[in-house]
Amino acid sequence: MRITRSLLILFLFTTHFALSQTTREERKAIRVEKRIKKIERRDSISRIPVKSYVSLSLVSPITPFPRINVGYTTSLNTHWSVGGSVGVGFQGLPFTSEESENYRLFEIRPEVLYFIGKGEKYTNYIGLELFYINSKETLLFDTFEPVNDLNGTVTQVSYERADYQRVKNGFLVNFGEYTRLSNKLMLRVNFGLGIRFKDNRYSDIQNPTFNRFDFEDNFFFGDTDPKRIEGFSTGVEFNMDFRLIYKLD
Repeated sequence: MRITRSLLILFLFTTHFALSQTTREERKAIRVEKRIKKIERRDSISRIPVKSYVSLSLVSPITPFPRINVGYTTSLNTHWSVGGSVGVGFQGLPFTSEESENYRLFEIRPEVLYFIGKGEKYTNYIGLELFYINSKETLLFDTFEPVNDLNGTVTQVSYERADYQRVKNGFLVNFGEYTRLSNKLMLRVNFGLGIRFKDNRYSDIQNPTFNRFDFEDNFFFGDTDPKRIEGFSTGVEFNMDFRLIYKLD
């Protein structure tokens, strides 16, 4: 009887120890599996910049020339990607000026990106972007500085209505990075500096009034309206953009 009891205790202890070992090994295997999946997911997310994706600009709709801009980018190899975006603006967008009519805009922006880093895990890049923008609208009750100032006697023209067109093109050297949001979504932050060529054109001006420009009133507070000065100009172009990215593969 005593031997039987001892054998039963030994059996229960051995069974408990075996079950404990099995449970410990299972927990270890689960932890290893979770760690592997986490690494795979992290690597999948980090490879988004060098794979194909579509993007949407979050800044373009709230600029002085609002538009919806969508893009597509695809990789050539582990360091290079090519792509671009197309923008369309029209009357009725939330930030369209109430002091204009018949607003419409078209833009195209091809670009080449070079990813900085080693292997497949990239978050930063430099790039070259070309751009062309053409916008038209009818402005109401405003002023502009004409190209023909009649030998300095006219520096401002006030009007009730005028057709305005802006054509701008140039290039940007961009630098940016990607922020991971999920395995499908990322945020691309972009800063660019370059050269632009702009031509402001006014036509069909109704009820114009010719004025002298008040230098003293505008000495400290310059007019920053990009539509104000008529004619062709060259200048520095700065660009900041935030793009929401959706991974395709």
